[in-house]
Amino acid sequence: MTGALLLASQAHAADSYPRLGGVLISNPKNYYDASYQADIAKLNVAVLGMYPGWGKDQGTSPEQAVKQIKSRNPNTKIFLYVIGESLRYPVNPAWATLGKTVDAQRWWLYGADGKSKVLSDFGKDSYVLNITPYSKPDANGLHFNQWFANHVAQEMGATTPSADGLFTDNVFWKPRRDGDWNGDGKVDSQNSATVQKYYRQGYVQYIDALRPRMPGKLQIANVADWGRPQADITEYKGKWNGGIIEHIKDSNGWDAMMAQYRKTMAAFAAPKLGLFHYEADPKDYRSMRYGLASCLMDDGYFAFSNDNGVYSGVIWFDEFDAKLGNAVSAPATKPWQKGVYRRDFENGIALVNPKGNGAQEVTLEEDFVTIKGKQAPTVNTGQKVRKIRLEDRDGIILLRPNPVKRPAAPSGIVVESSS
Repeated sequence: MTGALLLASQAHAADSYPRLGGVLISNPKNYYDASYQADIAKLNVAVLGMYPGWGKDQGTSPEQAVKQIKSRNPNTKIFLYVIGESLRYPVNPAWATLGKTVDAQRWWLYGADGKSKVLSDFGKDSYVLNITPYSKPDANGLHFNQWFANHVAQEMGATTPSADGLFTDNVFWKPRRDGDWNGDGKVDSQNSATVQKYYRQGYVQYIDALRPRMPGKLQIANVADWGRPQADITEYKGKWNGGIIEHIKDSNGWDAMMAQYRKTMAAFAAPKLGLFHYEADPKDYRSMRYGLASCLMDDGYFAFSNDNGVYSGVIWFDEFDAKLGNAVSAPATKPWQKGVYRRDFENGIALVNPKGNGAQEVTLEEDFVTIKGKQAPTVNTGQKVRKIRLEDRDGIILLRPNPVKRPAAPSGIVVESSS
């Protein structure tokens, strides 16, 4: 496994910027469509919402579709969706064995009466599962989390060997519902530090059971709340190879958003496949540039979704075709000029003007070139520039007229060593 993770880390290092991800788990799940496959293959990392038996009616399978995508781009990393946090009831026939086993073993989260299943965040027909080490073990001594790891490794991992691993949804730092988490007949508060630790310990048992069943594969998760200031993720550090920082936004300011981003990235094991999941109107190009430039201030993968809440289809922007190459400066943690942040790459730079900084004009040390685009032609003109005006909450990618492998960094930019 160590050798496999080393190879994965080396593959990650080869991913040039901008790094792109896709959260593609909503209907239609037409991953057999050739045009959709071509779009997915343009991404570095993609999460697909397949399930046991997916594609049967179309004469295909998850393995066949994944192989077809990878035939277009062998470097696209593909992860398959699973969830152990909750389950719809009645259970989807695709997961019939899971539903029957959960019922038989009483692995739901119950209320104080020991009979009432606890509703999940998903709504009226979805109920919480007891992922903690306190679920009652089965005849083989397995708790739900361990049994579930074995089950998804068999149902999804073994049947789709061309996939790079699994994406486990809703690996929260704390539970989102009260319930009898430790099986003593009393309702435990989701806000109890003890209960929160039970919850994280349960997911650690899960991932520790999953890895030996899927040797050489990477494991990522929905880590939406790991970066919150109050989140205790001690048990999670180094356990997942990446994850989706879902719904990341600057509601509490750009600094708070970036602190969430950095805290989460720091918790991942190599190759740190962190997806900076940003939602906006696809026609709001300034907002998209702001999100992309913010993502480029660290080493994550920009995963854009339409703000209508639908996670399907690859939305492409002119900036995605910019070939920035490798980063030549460290992730930007301090402003470069007039409150504007900058990061340097072999073939260009990214600038971001944080929310609340006001419109700013910055002066570059040499000429750069704006990308040539059709979506925002007044911004992406393809012209040489020495001064750039950025509106409040804005960003931009600029290219070097004469790219070099290791350009000298301007004042205030820290260049990474080549070792």
